[in-house]
Amino acid sequence: MSSAHRVNGLALFFSVLISAFAPGLFAADDYFKQANDLYDQGKYKEAVPMYRAAINEGTYEPFAWFNLGNTLVQLGKNNIAVVAYRRTVELMPGFTKAWTLLGDLYYLGDDDGLAISAYKRALELGENSDHIHYALAECFLRAHDLALAQKHFEAAINLNGDRMDAWYGLAEVYEKLDDYEYAIKTLERAADNTVAAGADVHFTLSHYYIQMDSITKAIREMESGLLIDPQNTSARRYLAQMYIKKASPWMAIFTLEEGLRFNKDKDLLYVDLGQIYFSQKRYDEAFENYLLAWKLGNPQGRVGAENVGNAFYNAGDEAQAQTIYQRILNR
Repeated sequence: MSSAHRVNGLALFFSVLISAFAPGLFAADDYFKQANDLYDQGKYKEAVPMYRAAINEGTYEPFAWFNLGNTLVQLGKNNIAVVAYRRTVELMPGFTKAWTLLGDLYYLGDDDGLAISAYKRALELGENSDHIHYALAECFLRAHDLALAQKHFEAAINLNGDRMDAWYGLAEVYEKLDDYEYAIKTLERAADNTVAAGADVHFTLSHYYIQMDSITKAIREMESGLLIDPQNTSARRYLAQMYIKKASPWMAIFTLEEGLRFNKDKDLLYVDLGQIYFSQKRYDEAFENYLLAWKLGNPQGRVGAENVGNAFYNAGDEAQAQTIYQRILNR
């Protein structure tokens, strides 16, 4: 959720008016200004008593409560910040930003009912932002009200078409309805119209196609995602498994070997290669890959290497099995 915003501009506007018509109130102005200065310097703990002093004086009470809430959020005291924001909206019911931030804290605290009420009040007051609609959609999604979740995800997208989390949220609504066709169409629209769309869109589309038993399209999307994010080891390993499922082990081997050149998670790739070679009874190649994985610290490499030795032994090639076991001991 978005971070808290302060009201320095509005507060300073009121400061000018009060100073002009009530010269005796400079102390209140000092409390509020000093508190804001401390906040700007990141001295949140020191700002708290100054905001409380301004609250007690009363002149800037609504704004002091609001800024106190922001300060408490910075200190990680969200439960107390809720009290400050509630007091703000009691004193200034039309202050939309306070309603929004109050909703944010309820949302973060998993109190969806109160979050929805606060966000709705902000909307009623004219704060029609993609942030509010997205947060409302998430609340309704957690409450399993898919119709309202869909409505607000769509509203968030209409206000900010580059908001990828809203596109993903809308696709998730369709996924929960087991409507993978519309989930796919949603993310395809995002990919076509959103500059923020990246590799994850293709990875998610691949997942949806798998749910529809369309492995060829799933492979195509995973390949597209890897073109954007070639160092994503998890996606690469998943693609290799899809190739194996499609009876294309040579493509699985090629995919995993391509990943080795990025020097990332090489131990996992070597283990996967070892498993493929082992399943093809290409034991020498399996052993070399398992050994490389083990040298990189992956214990599955040793298990795989020992399994190669066992395979030779069970096949009656005791000499080769002893050679394998000796290499393991010499490792």
